[in-house]
This record gives sequence, structure tokens and C-alpha cells, in this order.
Amino acid sequence: MTRPPVRAQWIIAAFVAVFVGTVLAAAAALIGSQEREALEQARQRTERFIAGAEATLNRTLLGVDVMLAGTEALLRPTAGQTAGPSLDGVQAQLRNVIGQNLLVRDLLLLRADGTVLASAQPDSLRLGLPLPPGFVRDAMALASPQLVISAPLVNFVTAERMIYFARPVEAAPGTRLLAVAEVPAALVGGLMAQAADIQGLVATLERDDGQLLVSVPPHEALVGQRLPQPLGEAQATGHAEQAPSRIGGEPALVAVRPVLYRPLLVAASIPLEAALADVHEQRRFVIGGTVLLLLMAAGAGAFAHWHLGRLAEARTELDRSKTVLDQALASMADGLLLCDAGDRVVAWNPRFVEMYPWLGEVLAPGVSFERLVLITVNAIMPDAGADDQHAWVQRRMAIHRVHDGQHEQVLPDGRVIQALERHTPDGGVITVYHDVTAAERALARAKADAEAANRAKSRFLASMSHEIRTPLNAVLGMNGLMLTTQLTAEQRRYAELIRSSGQTLLTLINDILDLSKVEAGRMELEIVEFDPVATVNEVVSLLAVRAEGKGLTLRMNAAPGAPARARGDPSRLRQVLFNLVGNALKFTSQGRVDVELTHRPLPGQRVELIITVRDTGIGIDADTLPRLFRHFTQGDSSTARRHGGSGLGLAISQEIVELMKGRIEVQSTPGAGSTFTVSLPLEVVQPAAPAGSDTPAPRADGPAPTGQAPCRILVAEDNGVNQILIKAMLDHLGHYSDIVADGFEAVRQVQAAQYDLVLMDIQMPGMDGEAATRAIRALNAPVARIPIIAMTANAMVEERAAYLAAGMNDHVAKPLDLARLAEVIGRACGR
Repeated sequence: MTRPPVRAQWIIAAFVAVFVGTVLAAAAALIGSQEREALEQARQRTERFIAGAEATLNRTLLGVDVMLAGTEALLRPTAGQTAGPSLDGVQAQLRNVIGQNLLVRDLLLLRADGTVLASAQPDSLRLGLPLPPGFVRDAMALASPQLVISAPLVNFVTAERMIYFARPVEAAPGTRLLAVAEVPAALVGGLMAQAADIQGLVATLERDDGQLLVSVPPHEALVGQRLPQPLGEAQATGHAEQAPSRIGGEPALVAVRPVLYRPLLVAASIPLEAALADVHEQRRFVIGGTVLLLLMAAGAGAFAHWHLGRLAEARTELDRSKTVLDQALASMADGLLLCDAGDRVVAWNPRFVEMYPWLGEVLAPGVSFERLVLITVNAIMPDAGADDQHAWVQRRMAIHRVHDGQHEQVLPDGRVIQALERHTPDGGVITVYHDVTAAERALARAKADAEAANRAKSRFLASMSHEIRTPLNAVLGMNGLMLTTQLTAEQRRYAELIRSSGQTLLTLINDILDLSKVEAGRMELEIVEFDPVATVNEVVSLLAVRAEGKGLTLRMNAAPGAPARARGDPSRLRQVLFNLVGNALKFTSQGRVDVELTHRPLPGQRVELIITVRDTGIGIDADTLPRLFRHFTQGDSSTARRHGGSGLGLAISQEIVELMKGRIEVQSTPGAGSTFTVSLPLEVVQPAAPAGSDTPAPRADGPAPTGQAPCRILVAEDNGVNQILIKAMLDHLGHYSDIVADGFEAVRQVQAAQYDLVLMDIQMPGMDGEAATRAIRALNAPVARIPIIAMTANAMVEERAAYLAAGMNDHVAKPLDLARLAEVIGRACGR
């Protein structure tokens, strides 16, 4: 950086030096003034405190002295008595006296030998007092009665430190007793500092020989000890002077005053450190502010020095910036055009001219943007009519002038140019032209990658379906076998609930597969005859347990005259109802859920089935309703967190209903519940049998048809539980079976023994079912022609087609259905 002139440097240095000196002097003066003011305030507080403490102690000691002197009157006989009161009467009067004086704990009368004659507290009469040696003797020896004060002593009974006040009294002419008042030392200390709230203050009551009687705050280890440098009359002026603190010895402001009863002195000490604590805190702020001002002065000087240097090189930097900008514009891969607020060209870069070579000859500062557009339309639309060219120009100018945005242009050579326009603060427009031809090709590659990812997802869903269906096959199969045995009514009800729950789980698995089918547009319906009322009632019955668990009422109401048989897909209808009724129960905490079934005739042998699910739940707000049927969407994020769910059920339900040529609608009020209505057109099936002959068809889980001749069947299954299940099912059907665990064993076994049929699992270790089937078909006749039935948990349609292409004759899906298995075996064996 260029240095500023020398004269300017000297001026800056002088200004900074004067400023620094002024700030330092002002800071020192401020700190000194604050310290003096703080010490004066502390001195005044100390003197006020010591004066108040002295007055309080004088009143207290005088009251105790008067009370002790008054005990003499308690011992004299009253009018009409020849002798003094009894001992019990004296003690009662002593208790009455201390009851009127909250300071005194006990009041006693001692004989000359120190024994207790009478006391207000019974414990003192029995145990005596822990008075210092010679205390009674010295007090009784006084020529004139005076108040005598002991050092603090620990009482036998209370374990507190006590101060004993004593005064000789005349019990009778020539007989002296010692009246003693027992006062807790803590109460005396509380009297000394009852109005004091001074930081660091230490108050002491001591003798003129330095013996400490009471201290505030308490210093138990020093009580009764002599403090260094005893106080004398010279210090007892009441003025606060700098001296060592009475406790601790640190420098302090000390004030001393004599008490009415000599030789007691009361002293107050405030350490200088405590007196100046606030000043020290303020000093840090002053010093910090001073340092900040000095740094600001130094920074201002440095900034001025730097700024003068910057001014010296400003012109050089301006030229350099212009050069760098020109180089940057020239090296940009995108084209750039800048227009001012009047829509006239200001600047452009070479890349812009490369993209629009027909503008190279007319580009110049001040050329209007509209002229460039008119030239461009002739280049890219040479064969268009005048009206089309005019419309294109108007559209391009509107985009340029009205709003920020982007648009694409296809140039005559096939390139696709994307123009991104932004308005500048002064009203101009900057346009960046980007060649997106390569991006379009990359988009095609991305589309191919996305399709490959979708195929991978389908494979993943098929694999997961197989892994989940395999154990579910064992659960439902064993349950089906159990239902064919002799069960009590309660056991059968439990088993049927297990079957229903397992089928519900299977439905949920199918929902996951349905998502893949919906996205691929391959969802299909299985149109069969069914009973609409029974189908709806079945769903309500299965969900009644869930409603009862939440304390809700779940009711179904079917209008009379509903068709007994119709053609449609009952499984898909059941899936929709599970979603709608399940959601109603999920989002209803109290109240009821009603399912209503109505219908209305349509032309021909058709009827519109109307199913309404109404709840008293939380409801849905109007903003959420339009996106309610989107994938992975619930009412709101907080509802999703409280109630869970993937948000997939309603989306699949809408797809199913629309595939059935129906519609699904919703009405809701937040806090008042929701109503979902499904309308489905169905073909009515007229009953063919006469009345009374509509015997229910056997249940899928009932006993297998009888009359088949037994077959010898080879089962290839790697799962141990499924091996047990399949063998039990075949035994129940009356067939003979052998079990192998993989494809290799299956190929060897069909060559070693004669079988009527092979039940082949698909996914097995070593050799899978498809490979084993191809290996068997490659063997010599007649083994190669043995019927092979695929047992698969894969539910994808394309997977089943692949099994048939591998040479299998048929397939049964897991979970295995006993009736379906019997039908397939009979058909494969030709029986």
C-alpha cells in the first residue's frame, strides 16, 4: 500500500498522543474521586453504626441493671408480714420478671458461697451456674452495689454461650445476696447489629483489656480471648479512623465508643477492601472504558493512515478493476448483456456475440434492446409470418420489461439457449444466456437412471414381501390347521381373531406393494361376486376391538334393500374401508364412529353403493383438505407425530376407488370431526338358486375337499417351520410327502424315487426353485414331465410369470390356503 505524506503522519500522531494523555488523566482523576467518596461514605456508615450500637447496648445494660436491683424488693416482707416471702414465692416472682424480659433467659439469687438460693429456671437451681472462678467473691466484695459482667461461658443445659450480669442486693439487714441475670451472647450480638446492613462490617463488644465478649458476625474461637492491641480511652472517640480490623487485623476503618458500664467498649470495623469493593468494580469499568477509548484512538489513527494510503492508490485500483472485469467477462462460459434503465445496451461479453453472431455488427453502447430483438426474430424465425414474428417480439419484450424470470430459445443450429433475466437496483436489466443443450442430454440420462432406480425399488419390494410373507405363511397356515380341529367356542373365536389379524397384516404388506403398482400404473382389480353388506360388516367387526380399547362406539347401519350379491373386488374394498375406519378411530379420542351403507339404483343391472364413515375426532382444516390424498401426507406434522402413520393409506384408497370408477369425498370441521364418503358403481348379481338353497360355501380355512386319491408329493422348502406346516397340510389332505431343503436335493430326489408332484419353494440356498425346475426339465422322460408347483411369497405379477416361464405348471402364494392348495394339487395330478 502507498504510504501517506510525512506531514499527514505527524498530524495523526500528535492528535492521537493528545487524546491518549487526556483520557489517561481523566481516568486517574475519576478513579481517585471515586475512592475518596467511597471511603467517606464508609466512614459515615461506621460512625452511624457505632453510635446506634452504643445507644442500644446502654439501654439494654441499664435495663438489666435495673432488673437486678429490683430483685432486692422481692426479698423484703410486704406490709403486714413479719418475715420475707417464701422461697417458692421468690422463685415464682423471678419467673414472672423474666417472662416480661425477652432478653434474659434466667434470673438467680446466689449466696455468698456461690450456691443458688432461688432461680427462675428449675435446671439452674439443681445444677448451678458455670461462673468464672472468683466471680461471686469479687462481685460480693464491692463496697457499693455495681453491675458486674462476666466473660461468655457455655451453659450446662442449653450448650449456648451466656453472659452473666450480677449485682449485690440486700436480702435483710446485714445479709447480702448476688442477683445474677443469664443473657445469651447471641442476643447481645443481635442487639448490636439489628439495624446494620453494611458489607464487611465486624462489630465487637470487648473489655478495655482486649477480652472479646461478643462479635458480629460470631467468631466462636475468639470469644473470651484477648484481642491484640487492646482499646483504650484514646480510641473511644466514636470517629472512624484507619487502623487494623479488630478481628483479622487487615486494614480497616475502625470506630470505638465506650459503653455506659465501664470497662466495656463497642467497636465497629469495615475493611478497606470491602469499603472499596464497589469502587474496584467501577474501576474495572473505567479502566475498560479507557482502554477501549485508547484502542479507538489508535484504531482511528491507524484507519486514517490506512485511508490516506488507500486514497493514494484508488486510481490504480480502479484501472486494475476495470481490466479484471473485462477479463472475467471475456472468460465467462455464459453470454452476458447489460442494459440500463432506458433499455439501452451498456455492456456485453464475447460469449454473447458467439451465441448470437448476427448481432455482432450492431452491438454498441446505447443501442436499444428492442432493435436487438427485431434482428434476432428474423434470424431464428426467417420463414414465419409477420404476425407470428410480431407476437414473438411482443412476448420477448414483455418478459424483458415486466418481471424477473427465464425462458428458452431454440437457435437455428439446434442449440437450446436459456436466458435468465434480473433487474438491477437502478432499473436496468442484466441477462445471462446459458447453453442448456448438454443439460437436456444429461436430463435424458437422468431419466434413464431414475427408471433403473424404480426397477431396483420394485425388486427390493418384492424381496421384502418374500421375507415378510415367509414367516406369515407359517402363522396363518398353522392357524388354519388349528381351525380344522375340535375347538371350544372360545378357542375358535381366539383362533379366528388370530386369522383376521394375520390377514390384516398381510393387507398392510400389500399396501406397500400397492404403492409400487400405483406409481407404475399396474394396479389391477380382481372382479368376483361378493356380499357388500357382509364385507363392510366384516371390517367393522375386526376394528370393533380397537374401538373398544379406546372407549369409542363403533356402529354400522345398512339401509334395507342393499344387494345381496354384486360383482367387484371385495379385497380392495376391504382395504379402502380398513384405511377409512382405521383413520377415524386413530384420530378420535372420544365419541363415536359411524359407518353407514346406502345405495341408489343405476341404469341396467347396476347400483351405486354409498359408504359413509363419520367420526367425532379432531377434524381437518380447510387448508389441508386439498393435499389430504397425496402420498405420505397427513393432516399436519403435529398430528402425524401424535398419531403416527405413513400418510399412504388415503392416497392408495383414492387410487383404488378411482380404479373402480368411483369417487371418494371428504367433509370436515376442525374440532367437530370428519366425514368420508365412498361411492362405487357395482353390477348386481341376481340369485340363481331358489330360496332356501343358498347354503354358504365352505370357508377357505375349512376342511379340504374329500374324495381325492392320495398323491406322493416331494416338497422343496428350506424354512423349518414351513416344512412342518406343509407336511401337516398334506397329511390333512391325505397325501404322502417327503421334504428336502434345497434345489440340489430336489433334483436328486426326483431321480431316486417316483413322485406325482413337486411343491417347489422359489428362494432356497444353493440352488433356487427356478434353477431346480430347469434342471428337472432337462432330465430324461418321464421325470422331466413331473408337475411342478411353485410355492412363493413373492406377490409381484411379473415374478409369477417368470416361474411359469421356467417350466413350472402352476403356483400357490404364501401364506398357503388349504383349499387353494387342495385345488392346485388335484388339478396338477389330474384327479
